[in-house]
Amino acid sequence: MKKITFSVIGLGGRANVYLTALERHFKNEFAVVAIAEPDKEKQQKYQERFNIDSQHVYDNDLEFLKAEKLSDIAIVATQDELHLREVIGLLEKGYDIILEKPVASKYQDVIKLAKIAKKYPNQSIIVCHVLRYTKFFKTIKSIIDSNRLGKVINIQHNENIGYYHFAHSYVRGPWRNADESSPLVVAKSCHDMDIMLYLLGNKHSKKIASFGELSFFTAKNFDEKKMAPNCFDCTIEKDCPYSALKIYGSKKIKSIVFDNSSVDSFNSELKQSPYSRCVFHCDNNVVDHQVNIIEFEDGVTATFNISAFTSKVNRSLKVMCEYGEIRAREKPYLIEIHDFRTDEIEQIDLDIKPGGHGGGDENFIIDFMNQYKNDKKFLSTLEMSIESHIMAFLAEKSRLNNGKVKNIQKIMKKI
Repeated sequence: MKKITFSVIGLGGRANVYLTALERHFKNEFAVVAIAEPDKEKQQKYQERFNIDSQHVYDNDLEFLKAEKLSDIAIVATQDELHLREVIGLLEKGYDIILEKPVASKYQDVIKLAKIAKKYPNQSIIVCHVLRYTKFFKTIKSIIDSNRLGKVINIQHNENIGYYHFAHSYVRGPWRNADESSPLVVAKSCHDMDIMLYLLGNKHSKKIASFGELSFFTAKNFDEKKMAPNCFDCTIEKDCPYSALKIYGSKKIKSIVFDNSSVDSFNSELKQSPYSRCVFHCDNNVVDHQVNIIEFEDGVTATFNISAFTSKVNRSLKVMCEYGEIRAREKPYLIEIHDFRTDEIEQIDLDIKPGGHGGGDENFIIDFMNQYKNDKKFLSTLEMSIESHIMAFLAEKSRLNNGKVKNIQKIMKKI
């Protein structure tokens, strides 16, 4: 049997998740034949891991794109602002693509990408909207689709980012500044726009309005008499929930690891990194809370709330239907179905083992490989994903324009 071949652009945590899933479930059915990554240590690690020919190890995406087509599929797992040029180059070479979300970091780039992709109808672009592949959201969708509670009338959906996760990724980390990456509602929550579309099936979004601010993680809350630009020099560090020493010392963040061979090594490496900066003394500009109001077809409405100020890192939602409601939350994964006609409440306690996005990362790869080998009826194509990105970008435009309602359908008809 011929192996399915992969090239990987960007060897961060997301790429590793997918490659690990391939190794676990398709060990003898795939091969990684090329990588592009500026970090020499990662280059060596992955070259050895997959026995890649040195001539197919590249320092960046541009070098890789100069080469002739090397594999069936390219995994694009780089920073968001690079996606457009990479996807265009890959399509021109004939690759099928696995593309991390968001598909692009700028509104016009999303539209451009959607139009360019139409020129390559025989090539697949699958977006990593992995929530569609989770047991949690599939179960909720199956309840909705069964029509046992009648039609959906209203959805309340919450993205609970978690105070320490927000401090890591959106204050100190790579998604802190919309000028360098993308707005919070795009970078973090195009997932959530997509999952609402997924749950509602064939109902498209019509309008969106949004409000939100960067209220807390700002210089106005930096007290020069008590605080310091670096957590190691701060007099109130021990009482601060956003202390880098607490967050990284407790290993709450799994996506980055500092040298734990000794306390001194850990402290030295953390102190020299951008992750030890005071959360009130960074160059972040993305909002720390945002609420979105959405109108879908057939009169369905939804509110979507994003907040940094939560103890849990999860999603919670309520789906309100004609004859009942569905309440659901992640971690632990619990779904309650309340039927108004009988007043009975059914609880579904999903036994989901720890894993990326509630098993969605692994299930995404399993589904991708099975579909790629067969009829290629993918669950999250670029064509399906464009609307969620447009929703997110228009939400940000609305927020910046005092909540002015934006017409999603008008934009979608032009694409």
